[in-house]
Amino acid sequence: MTERVQYEKLARLLPELYSAQTLDSFPRHVIGLLPRLISADSCGFNETNFSRRRFESFATPSLGARVPDADETLARLMHHHPMVLHNRNTDQRALKMSDLLSQRQFHRLELYDVVYWPARVEYLMTGGFEVSAAGDIVTLAFGRETMDFTEDERDLLNQLRPHLQQAYANAEAMTTVRSELECREQALEEAVNSAVVVVHNLTIKHASSSAIRWLSSFFRDDLEPNHKLPDLLLRWVRFWQTSADGKQSGVRPCSPLTVESEGARLNIRMLTTRRPDEVLLLLSREVGQDSPESLRQLGLSRREAEVLFWIAKGKTSRETAAILSITRKTVDKHVERIHRKLGVETRTAAAAIAWSAMRDS
Repeated sequence: MTERVQYEKLARLLPELYSAQTLDSFPRHVIGLLPRLISADSCGFNETNFSRRRFESFATPSLGARVPDADETLARLMHHHPMVLHNRNTDQRALKMSDLLSQRQFHRLELYDVVYWPARVEYLMTGGFEVSAAGDIVTLAFGRETMDFTEDERDLLNQLRPHLQQAYANAEAMTTVRSELECREQALEEAVNSAVVVVHNLTIKHASSSAIRWLSSFFRDDLEPNHKLPDLLLRWVRFWQTSADGKQSGVRPCSPLTVESEGARLNIRMLTTRRPDEVLLLLSREVGQDSPESLRQLGLSRREAEVLFWIAKGKTSRETAAILSITRKTVDKHVERIHRKLGVETRTAAAAIAWSAMRDS
């Protein structure tokens, strides 16, 4: 392999290497890229700390399938691994097992019997860098069954090492920044008991951990950024966006959406931004407050209780319809039945009975 070819392979790989965002995703990210640089039957990303006797390994699926307990075994035998011992006192330059041992000597090791032979690894090459003065070492490991690694491949790994170290440092810095932001975000949310969700084209563009947790709990969906909104919330946002665009006349400013779940209430307000395809959702959670469920004691159905609850909150039929995702005509029919069941003629009287029931519950 010529130097030009080596350089081109590495140059094509580097932009993706530096795209890793966090330390949690970094090992898998790197393992996915390595086969494009050096051909091998298996690849691994290892983190070793001698003082704490800690060894963590992330390997290609094939290795894990052949040796399920490889991590534990390598951790137990790390102080007997020839390459680990050699790297402990070096700058982690690329090293082949054949630099240290013959094939016969390699086959005599317990490591070979319990890890490398079941994994069908006859030839090894590693290279990495020291993470800190505390003794953490990061190494990439390549394994083959039938052919040793060449000097060109050793050179490629050595060329990759400084970039790998810098990409790791970048991911570490990004992880620290994200952690600090999450802590500040969490402190702010706890102070005001609210959270913000950024919605772009009816998809969650950004949401704090509390917001995702609240939405998942109240809507019974597994949610995360880049996922669509839950169906009820999506229809509510779409309704008010359409109203704001002037496609429906006579609609008042956006009324909050309230969702009940297991004695708690999630209030959601929508705020528009300068971008027509983007809105902010302001979430606040209440626990142990009045709820539609407490109105069932009045002999109302679940839907009738929900309608009366919002009437008591001062909502119009149109606003109640938007909150419950039903038509205004359906709301008015529920109101008629509520009046008959409660023996009243006006919404004000029904609301007074509702407040009394919620206060006593």
